[in-house]
Amino acid sequence: MKVTRNFEDMLLGCLGRAPLLTYYSNTRGWKFLLAWSHRIAGLLLTAYLLLHIYTLSLLSDPKQFTAMMETYSNLFFKLLEWLLAVPLIFHALNGARLILYESFGRRDNLRMIRWSFILGFIYVLLLGFFIVNGSQSVPALFFWLNIFIASLIVGYIVYQNIWNTLNSIFWKLQRVTGAFLVVMLPAHMVFTHLNYAVGHQASTIILRMQHYSYKMLDLVLIMTVLYHGVFGVYSIIEDYFNSKILRRALTILLLLGVTCFGYIGVRLTLSL
Repeated sequence: MKVTRNFEDMLLGCLGRAPLLTYYSNTRGWKFLLAWSHRIAGLLLTAYLLLHIYTLSLLSDPKQFTAMMETYSNLFFKLLEWLLAVPLIFHALNGARLILYESFGRRDNLRMIRWSFILGFIYVLLLGFFIVNGSQSVPALFFWLNIFIASLIVGYIVYQNIWNTLNSIFWKLQRVTGAFLVVMLPAHMVFTHLNYAVGHQASTIILRMQHYSYKMLDLVLIMTVLYHGVFGVYSIIEDYFNSKILRRALTILLLLGVTCFGYIGVRLTLSL
C-alpha cells in the first residue's frame, strides 16, 4: 500500500512540473490526464500509420523508396522514430490496463499504471539500443509465427469475455483489435530494427511480402490497425464536437481517408 501511494505521489509530482498539467491534475485528476494522453497517443499513431502506408506505397518504384529511406536514415529521423516508441508503448500498455479494468474487473489501477510505466521504460530503452546497434538478425518466420499466435490468443480471450455484453459490436471490435495489437504493434516495431533490412531496404521488403504467409499477416495488420485507429478517432469526434453537422462532416472525411489509405495498403500487399 505504501509503495502504491509513493508511486501515485511520484506520478502527481511529475505532472506537477508543467503548469498546464498541474491545472488539469488539480481540477480533473490524473485519471483525466491519462485518458487524454491515451487519446493523443492514439491520434499520433494513426497519423504515423497513414504516413507509413504512404511510404510503403513507394515500393512500386524501388528507387524512389530507397531515396526516401536514405532521407529517413539521418540522425534526426532516427531520433523521431525512437521517440515514436513512447506513444506506441504507452498506448498499448494503457490500452491493456483499460481492457483489464473494463472487462476483467481489475481495479488495482495504480499497480497496473506503475507496471505500464516500468515496462514502457524498458521497451523504449531496448528499442533505442536496437536502433543504434542495427546489426541483429532473427528468423522472421519463427518470430512472426510466435507473435501472431500470441496476438490471436490475447484477442480471443478478450473476445470471449466481452462478446455477449450489451455494448455495440463496434465497441467490441475496438477492444478485440486493441487486444490483438497490444502484442503485434510493439513486436512489429522491434522486428523492423532487429532486422534493419526488413524495414528499410526495398529489395528485402518486396521479397518478404511476396510470401503468402506475410501477405496474410500484413493484410490482417492493416485492417486491424485501420479499424482500431479510425474507431478511436470517431469516438473523439462523437465525444467532443457538439455540432451534429460538424460531426457528420468529420466522420465522412474520416471514412473517405481510411478507405483511400486502406485501398492503397491492400493493393500494395496483394500486388507485390
